[in-house]
Amino acid sequence: MTNDKQFIHKAYFERFMEESASAHPVQVLGELYFEEQAKEVYELSYIRFAQGEVYFHNKDYETAIFKWENISNELEPWAKKNIADSYYALGHLSSAEDIYTSIQSDSKTLKMEVALELFSLYLLRNKIELAYKVMKKALDINSDYPNVTALARSFYEDQGDWKQAVELAVSEGIRTESPVWFELLDEYIEAGYTKSFEPDFFYQPLITLFRINQKLFQQVTASLWHSYRHEASYLSWLKTVNTIFLNVEVQPFDSWHKMSDLHQDTYLSVINGQYLVKDLEDIIPALLSNWQKIANQSKALFAATAVLAWSEIFPSSMDSESLKIAEKLIFDSEHDSISLEYSLELFQSLVAWAENNHLEVGYQKKWLVSELADLNKSHLLVSGTSESDKSSFINAVLSENLVSPSASPVFVRSEGDLAEMNEITNAGIRKISDNPDYQESNDAWIEVKWPSALLEENNLVFLHTPEVNALGDLGPTADFLPLSDGMLFVLDKHTPFNEHELELLMKLQEYALDTPFHFILNHSAEQWKLAEELQVTINQFFPQAQVLAFSQGNPAGLNEFVNTVFSRERAKLEERRTAKLLYFIRKTLTDLLNKRVQLESHLVESVKWNEDILVRLNGFMNHLKDVEQEKATAISNSYRDVTGQMKKDLKLQIPKILRNCSNHISENSDFSQIHIALNKKMNDEIGTYIHQDLIPKFQTALRDWLSQSNEELNDSQAYLDEMSESFNGLYGEEKIKLACDFKVIEDWRRDLNRMTSRADVEEQNILLRFKPTEFLLKSAGKLFAALPQNKSMLYNQYKKYVESKNYEDVAEEISRKFFLEFDLFEKALKADITMFYQDPILYVEQTIKESETEISSSKATLEKMKSNPEIYYDPLRLFEVRLLQYEFMVKANEESLYIKG
Repeated sequence: MTNDKQFIHKAYFERFMEESASAHPVQVLGELYFEEQAKEVYELSYIRFAQGEVYFHNKDYETAIFKWENISNELEPWAKKNIADSYYALGHLSSAEDIYTSIQSDSKTLKMEVALELFSLYLLRNKIELAYKVMKKALDINSDYPNVTALARSFYEDQGDWKQAVELAVSEGIRTESPVWFELLDEYIEAGYTKSFEPDFFYQPLITLFRINQKLFQQVTASLWHSYRHEASYLSWLKTVNTIFLNVEVQPFDSWHKMSDLHQDTYLSVINGQYLVKDLEDIIPALLSNWQKIANQSKALFAATAVLAWSEIFPSSMDSESLKIAEKLIFDSEHDSISLEYSLELFQSLVAWAENNHLEVGYQKKWLVSELADLNKSHLLVSGTSESDKSSFINAVLSENLVSPSASPVFVRSEGDLAEMNEITNAGIRKISDNPDYQESNDAWIEVKWPSALLEENNLVFLHTPEVNALGDLGPTADFLPLSDGMLFVLDKHTPFNEHELELLMKLQEYALDTPFHFILNHSAEQWKLAEELQVTINQFFPQAQVLAFSQGNPAGLNEFVNTVFSRERAKLEERRTAKLLYFIRKTLTDLLNKRVQLESHLVESVKWNEDILVRLNGFMNHLKDVEQEKATAISNSYRDVTGQMKKDLKLQIPKILRNCSNHISENSDFSQIHIALNKKMNDEIGTYIHQDLIPKFQTALRDWLSQSNEELNDSQAYLDEMSESFNGLYGEEKIKLACDFKVIEDWRRDLNRMTSRADVEEQNILLRFKPTEFLLKSAGKLFAALPQNKSMLYNQYKKYVESKNYEDVAEEISRKFFLEFDLFEKALKADITMFYQDPILYVEQTIKESETEISSSKATLEKMKSNPEIYYDPLRLFEVRLLQYEFMVKANEESLYIKG
C-alpha cells in the first residue's frame, strides 16, 4: 500500500505492525511511544499520528484529536485532515469545515480528499453553491481521481443542472475517449437537455467520437440532429454538422444509411418554403456534398440529382468535385427510380406554402392531382375535330346519351351502379344531377358517373374535351393531353385522317409529353378495309398508333383494343404519372410566379380603389350627419310650431272664457259664496274648452305632424337606399344595406296618443287667491250680502272685477301644466332622430374603418413585397430546385432504361 492510500484509509499505523502482527495496535504503539520517548533526541509525531488512527477506528474521536493536534512534521496536513474527519464524525460540522478549509498542502491526493470531504459536508449543510465550487476544484485537480466524475454526475443530475451534467459528459468523453460518456450524452440529448447549447459546442466531441466509434457517432449525431430540428439554432446546427463531415474521412457503405436519410430529410425540409436563399446558401452546397459522400448505392440518384439541380438554379454554388461525383453517381451507379410519392409530397408542400402566403391553389388542381395519384385508373382523352362523332362514341360506350357538345371538359367514369353528375370548380365539387336549374359554367369541369362494363373492367376514365377547330387555340385539349395516359382521336367519319386532322395532330403532339395516340373510326360494315388502309397511313406519322374500326351497334371490340394498346402503358404507369405530375407542378409554379405579379397589381388597384371609395364614404358620412341634423331641426321645429300654436290658442282663449264667466253672476247670487261657485264654474269652463276644443284640434295637428315627419324620414330612407345601391354597384356585391329605425315613428304615435288621451288640467285656484281685491270682495260679500240694498252694488263690483281681471298668470300656469309632457317629448325628439339614423351611421363608420384597414394592410403588404421580394420568390426558387431534381431523376431513369434496352 502506498503512503497516500494509507493516509486516505487511516492505515499508516500498519507500518508499525509488521513485526507484531498478532499484538493489539494500542499495545504495540504504546510500547514504541515509551521507547522513543526514552531516547535523548526523540520524534514522537509519527507514533502519535499512528495512535490517532487507531483511536479513530475505535471511535475514540476525542483521543484521536488530542494525538493529532501535536503533530509538527510533514504529517501535519494529513493530521489536520484527520482532525476535521473526527469533528465531522462527531457532528461538529462547522469546526470540521473550518479545519478542512485551513489545510495547506502540495499533495494532490490530500487536496482531492479534502475537496471530497468538503463536498459531502456542504451537501449535508445545504451549502449548494460551495458544493459546486469545491466539486469544480476537485475536477480541475484530478478528474481521474476515483469516483469523482461519478460523484459530480450524480450531484448535477440531483440538482437538475443539466448544463453542468452535459458539459461533464462532453469533457470526460473527449478526455477519456470512453464510449460510456457519449452514451450518457446521447441520453441527455434524447431527454432534451442539450437544446440550450450552441451547436458548435458539440463539434469537438463528435470529431472525437467519430474517431473512436463511428456507430455511436451516428447515433449521437442523429439525436442532436433531431433535437435541433425545431429550434431557432437549427441552421447553425447544420453548419456545424457540415463542418464535421467535411473534416472526417467517410467511405460510403450500408451502415451510413441513418446519416444518409437524415441528410435527405433535412434537404427536403429546409427547401420547403420556410427559409430564404440567403439563409441556405452557406448550408445546402456543403450538405449536398456530404450527402453524396455517405449516400447508399440505391439512394445515390437522389443525392446526385439534388446536387445538379442546386447547381443549375444557383450556378457556381457547388464545387467542381461535387459535380463530378454527382455525374458519376448518375451514370455509373445502380439506383432506384423516383417514387410518385416524392412528387405528390412536393405538390402538397407547394399548396401549403401558397395557402400560408395568401395564394390560392384551386380545388380543380388538387382534384386533378388526386386523379394522377390514383394508379388504379387510366385516363384516356377523347379528342377529334367533330364534336358529334366524339360524343356519339362515348355515348355508345355508356349505352346512354349522356355526353353532348359542351364548352367544359367532361370526365366519364364508372363506379358500380352509381349514376350521378357533379360540377368541379375551384371552389369545390357539388352534385348537379338533381338540380334542374343548373347552368353550365365556362370555368367548371363536369364529372359523369355511369355504369359501364368497359370502363369498370378496364379501370378507365374517359376525358371529353371541347371540339378543336383552330390550330392556334387547342384549348383544354392541350392542357389535359400531357396529363392523360393516352389519347383516342375520333376520326372524321366522312373524310378520316384528312389534312386538317393531321395538322391538328402534329400540333397536339407538341403537348403530348409521351402520351400515346390511338385512333377511332366510327364505321359501317363496308369501312373495315378503310380502317386497314388508315392504319398504314397513320403509322407513317405515328408508328406506335393503332386504329380501331368502331361500330356503335357492336362496341365489344373496344374492350380488346384497349387491353391491347394500353397494356404496355400500365406496366410503366407510375413512372409516366410521375413525369406528368412534375409537368403539372411546373405549370403550377409558373402560375404562382404570375400570381405574384397579379397580386402586386391587385394590391395597387386595391389601394387606389379603397382610397377612392373612402373619399366617397367620408363624403357620404358627412352628408348623412348633415341630413340627420337637418331632419332633427326640421322635425323639432315643426313639432314646436304645433305646440306653440296650441299654447298660443290656449293663452288667448282662457282669459276670454274666464271673463265670460261674469254672465254667471246675478243680483240674486249668494255673494257670501259667489267666489267659490264662480271659481268652480271657471274650472268647468276651462275643462270643457280643453276637452272639446283644444285637444281635438291638437290631436289633428299632431297627426299632421306625424305624417309630415314620416314623409321626411321616408325621404331619408329613400336617399339611403339610393346611396346603398350606388355603393353596392361599386363593390359589385350587396355589401351595404342602410336600414333606418322606423320604430321611432310608431313610438311617437303611441306616446302622443297616450299623452293626448289622458291630458287634463287639475282644478285651478282662480278666485280663491289671497289678493287685496279678492279679499275685499269676499269680505264685502260676507258682510253685505244679507242686505238687499247692497246686492246691486256687490253684483256690479263682482261683475266688473271678473270682466276686467287679467288672467294671463292663470293661462300661463294652465299652459305649463297641460303642455309639460309635450315639452318633454320635444326635448327627446333629437335623441329619437339620432336613434333613427344610428344603424346606418354605425354601418358606414364600420365600412370606413374596414376601408382604412384594407388600405393600411394593402400598403403594408406592398411595402413588404417591394422591400423584401425574396420572401416570395426565394421559396419558389427552392421549390424549383426540388422540381428540377425530380425531373433529372426521371430523365436519368429513362436514359438508364434506354441503355439497358
